[in-house]
Amino acid sequence: MFSVSTEFRKGVFFIRLVGRIDNEGYLDDIDYLINSMGINLIVLNIDHLQDISVENIRRIILYNKEILKKKKVLYLCDNNNIRNRLFQGFIPKIRNEIDAFSLI
Repeated sequence: MFSVSTEFRKGVFFIRLVGRIDNEGYLDDIDYLINSMGINLIVLNIDHLQDISVENIRRIILYNKEILKKKKVLYLCDNNNIRNRLFQGFIPKIRNEIDAFSLI
């Protein structure tokens, strides 16, 4: 089962992905929220993601490129060392969600 939860707190938009990704449109829905609310700092928390395909890794990296074009910033929150290496050099990482508040 896959779920997405979002929260906007103190100028940071948190996106939490949980389970196994089985929905390919999850980033489209999130992008609509980001654009309509004028959000500039986004944290994608995949710490509780059980499985992620190569296609979804590619999709997240491409999504980050789109975010950067809009002068917004996406940070990755994940404590899985293997996944961190896959995103390294593409998306900046933070240790936990609380660290995001120091970026404001």
